[in-house]
Amino acid sequence: MSKNPGTPHSVEEWADRIRTVSSASDPQAARELASDIYRVAQDDLDAVRARAEFEREE
Repeated sequence: MSKNPGTPHSVEEWADRIRTVSSASDPQAARELASDIYRVAQDDLDAVRARAEFEREE
């Protein structure tokens, strides 16, 4: 997962972030949310790939 301890990890935390952004008029908040979601998804994908690579090497 993301190395930023402030980044949500649970579905409820993400839902709270989405509710906050959807009621905000600040476009930067939406960009930050999208960036956080992308970063966490990429971290998860990297971890899956690393595990698969490790298993292939064994």
